[in-house]
Amino acid sequence: MTVSETADRERRLTRIRRVSGIMKWVVTAVLAVIFIFGVIVTVGIALPDDFMFAADETLDVADVERSFGEIPHLQRIGIAALAAIAFTLLMIAGWNIRQVFKRFQQMEFFSPKTLANVIAFGTWLIAFAVFDLISDPLGSFILTFDLPPGERQVDITLDGGEIFFLILGALMLLFGWILREAALIADENRQFV
Repeated sequence: MTVSETADRERRLTRIRRVSGIMKWVVTAVLAVIFIFGVIVTVGIALPDDFMFAADETLDVADVERSFGEIPHLQRIGIAALAAIAFTLLMIAGWNIRQVFKRFQQMEFFSPKTLANVIAFGTWLIAFAVFDLISDPLGSFILTFDLPPGERQVDITLDGGEIFFLILGALMLLFGWILREAALIADENRQFV
């Protein structure tokens, strides 16, 4: 390697370390916001009327909308549980991508832990997308469970968010598998030399 190639490589690695460090802290901040927002929303839905939300404020699940005052407390706890699961899945996925950035900052591109975090990130994104798909019909059923037969609803929706998370999760999962294979090939090549 020439001096200029070595200098170029060092600049690239420095840039990778810097951007990875920045992204690690950005993701950490986003995770903190998701956690705080998730706790507020989950607890707010589960608490009795007028604690955090007025009785005339509405709760929307899929395309079903009801005021808090009309929803029995047990059903609100069910909706809160769905929200808590969604926030938890999103936070686990976020934690895994934070770990990927942390390992990239430490220049651990092909370490087993890095590859496991990339694969886990993809897996948790897919889990979040699948849960998002089933939570709308389940949530709309829970929200209207106390209504008389004929007025209960099961609302099935598919929007861009679910599709995006499914595709991104599958891409990250595939990317993790490919990186794992590349690491195995690189290890085999080192053994020949």
